[in-house]
Amino acid sequence: MTIAQLLQTATATLASAGSDEPQANAQWLLAFVLGVTRTWVLANADFEISAKDHALFEKLLARKAAGEPLSHIVGFQPFCGLDILVTPDVLTPRPETEDLVEQVSAHFERKKPYAFLDMCTGSGCIAVALAKKFPNARVLAVDISQAALQVAQQNIRKHKVEDRVQLLQSNLWEEVMGTFDLIVANPPYIPTENLQNLTREVRHEPRLALDGGADGYDVTRPLCQAADGFLNPGGLLALELDDGQAWPLARGLAEIGWQATVKKDIFNVERFVFATRN
Repeated sequence: MTIAQLLQTATATLASAGSDEPQANAQWLLAFVLGVTRTWVLANADFEISAKDHALFEKLLARKAAGEPLSHIVGFQPFCGLDILVTPDVLTPRPETEDLVEQVSAHFERKKPYAFLDMCTGSGCIAVALAKKFPNARVLAVDISQAALQVAQQNIRKHKVEDRVQLLQSNLWEEVMGTFDLIVANPPYIPTENLQNLTREVRHEPRLALDGGADGYDVTRPLCQAADGFLNPGGLLALELDDGQAWPLARGLAEIGWQATVKKDIFNVERFVFATRN
């Protein structure tokens, strides 16, 4: 069977199973099996698939059709030009969060010795990406989940930033010491009642990383209430939120003395809040 034939049947299988982006997922999955890039797969439609690779592909395809995230199947997710290791213990990094890193990075000079804090670090994707972008920065990556921190540690080692990224297990600010030039967070923000409406793929991810409580602000609210005590003068607080949450949070921050702005993500959703102290 050729690549074109296999992708045609695989795309149909994933589409009938209700999978997100069935064609792209089939292509990525086959690229993983063959040990090549997705571009190579698309450029070699007539390549004959071996029986061994075909059997492995069908096995992995069944897992994808059952709703398992592609990142869990292949074990990684591209993020800011890096391959981030992913397990069921952490949230899969998404393009919106890549955009958060890019927008945050525009606020800082690349060579300065900053202190950054990544709250709710999960896989460590934000912390690692910032450490790679800012070679003289030190990053504290915080999470309540020990399992998530173990994944973050693997990513820190994989990308050789263990000398500048420190991990800390803490329930938000409880164990944090020091002050920072940047506090960035992609906290759990999905209102509990909306969890049941998430896609099958997202429902495979840890509830701890998704569930933001009744109104979606159970983690974000205490994070913001104490953030000013950990921010250096002129420092930036940057948050990723759900659609519809950014403006209420920005207004709430303004009421307690912050200057807050709302930024759109790459999908034109008002998703980010950037705030500084007045």
